[in-house]
Amino acid sequence: MTSPCAASEPIETGAGFADALISEAIALVERFAKTGETATIDLGGLPMSNRDRAELDDFLGRGEVSANIDVIGRTEVWETRFSGVWRVRHFGGAEVATDLIEIAACPKILFADPRDAESAARGMAKALELKHGIVETPHET
Repeated sequence: MTSPCAASEPIETGAGFADALISEAIALVERFAKTGETATIDLGGLPMSNRDRAELDDFLGRGEVSANIDVIGRTEVWETRFSGVWRVRHFGGAEVATDLIEIAACPKILFADPRDAESAARGMAKALELKHGIVETPHET
């Protein structure tokens, strides 16, 4: 006899797993509201059934803000219908590689890295010079 714990796929029970995650998210949002401390719930390693995922997705819904990022694979980011509660999904090909709930003002992936910002400033300055036909000449010493 095979133990139900040995099943490779989650069992479709609808046993309230989504509700437990929602309760955890509520506590994290309350903490974020009081302290500003951000948090992440990684859904990837959890034994969620398709029914659990659908129930969680239906409950959280989609809000007004979303972004698609195409850097080393595709990432989809959207605010849920609850302010400060974000979904972040990274894809490896057509499959979801990482599935997160982020509790924050803005998900980490949308913040510019300071090194990238430095490079952007240099690129913008160069583009402005090119736009106006400004060419730097070497300084003689």
